[in-house]
Order: sequence, then C-alpha cells, then structure tokens
Amino acid sequence: MQDDNNTGARAPQQGLKTYEKLLLVLFFGAVFGALELFGRDALRAAGVEHKSAPLYGIGIIILYASKRVVHFPGSVAVMALIASMFKATSGNFYPCTAAAVMINGVVFDIFYSTFKGRLDSNPLWRTIAAPVVVYVSYAAFAILAAFILREGSWGADGWAGVRSYLFTSAVTASLYSMVTIHLGYYLGNALRLFVPVRRPA
Repeated sequence: MQDDNNTGARAPQQGLKTYEKLLLVLFFGAVFGALELFGRDALRAAGVEHKSAPLYGIGIIILYASKRVVHFPGSVAVMALIASMFKATSGNFYPCTAAAVMINGVVFDIFYSTFKGRLDSNPLWRTIAAPVVVYVSYAAFAILAAFILREGSWGADGWAGVRSYLFTSAVTASLYSMVTIHLGYYLGNALRLFVPVRRPA
C-alpha cells in the first residue's frame, strides 16, 4: 500500500475496478436515500420544524465518507439521484424535496472535486467549507422552489421566503455541518481500510 499524499492515510496501490466503484456508489446512494426517506419522516413525526438542517448535517457525513472511499467526478450526484428516487416512495413526497437532495449532491460534488486536496489535508479548510457549501446549496434550492417550482408557500412568499430560509434553516445546517463534515472525513478514512488492495503484477 502507498500513503495518500494529502493526508498520510493508507490508500490502495491500484485503486478500485470500475464495477466496484459503481457498486460502492450504489451502496452509499442507498444509505443516503434511506436517511432522506426515513429521517425526514421521523423528524416530521417528532414535530421538528426545520427538518432540512439536521438531515443535511447527517447527510454530509455520508457524502464526505463516500468521497474518501470512492472518488470520481459525479459520484455524489449519482448518489443524490438514487436518494431522490427513494424520496419518491414517501407518502409525503414533494418534487421540491427531491430537487433539494439533487442540488445538495451536485454542489458538494463540484466543491469537493475542486478543492479535494485542501479539504482532505486541512481541518480548517473543512470547517470553513461546510457553511459555504450549505449556503450555495440552500440558496440554489430556495430560488428554485420560490420562482420555478412554486410549491406551497414558496411561490407565495417569493424573496421573503428565500431570505427567511437562509436566515433560519441555512444557519442551523451550517452549524451542524461544521462539525459533521469532520465526522464524514474520519468515517471515510476508517472505511478505506476495508477497500480491497491489489498488488502490482
């Protein structure tokens, strides 16, 4: 095995085969989907008002861990698509919630792919990155929900609803994710120990 140049973590010499990467993405996507499906329903049953914030905080653990185990551009976007399909089976399904999952996945994927080296090597970078990723994701979703999907109160509230969302749920999700992003990093490192290693021929 060789050392990961960014973190000193042990990494497989020859990496994963394509089908193994796809299987892992499917697995992480299913876990992400189960969180979105059952987690939201559980929070709704518990009467939690801002459900997206704790779900995002937990979700970023799965997203980051998946990138530490199997990283290729678009992997988290595929996971988000799988999770969106899970959400379609919910008795309280709304297109805007599926759109939120897709946006979260795409934004995280782009951000991680762009700043991978810094995120994986520097805890301060991860701490700073978390609220940035949250606000880009939340702003993109709020604008989509208010002016394109126009579901429920989003269409009626317009910019007032966008501002309220960014000053409530987004703030809470940022605080959660500033902690949980590190949990995702370390969980991913732990899971990498179970990735098969292939010796050079």
